[in-house]
Amino acid sequence: MPDCFPDKGSCIKQVGEGRVIFEISPRPVRTMENLIFTVKLEGMGSEPERVLLDLSMPGMEMGENRIILERKNGGVYEGKGIIVRCPSGRRLWRATLWVPGAGETEFLFEVDREK
Repeated sequence: MPDCFPDKGSCIKQVGEGRVIFEISPRPVRTMENLIFTVKLEGMGSEPERVLLDLSMPGMEMGENRIILERKNGGVYEGKGIIVRCPSGRRLWRATLWVPGAGETEFLFEVDREK
């Protein structure tokens, strides 16, 4: 079941002492389109140079889809990527974020097919 709804806004999870705020744009989020993935770290203590985002589909092998999010400023990280279309028609995706020195967290969300 999804625990994140990127079409409606930011998704937030606790990681250690801090929070990870995750966004995907433009909205609505669709497969096979260029997307911007943004993460904001709050209360983490330090700001790593980059955060790694791994996109996968629970229960389905979709191949590696990793995006490096580069530090911008104020704890904000950004990277570009594409969510591929699953030939089976499934729509549930997992975004796993690895934050150096703080750990990892996952967001489950659904993506509509391209227009």
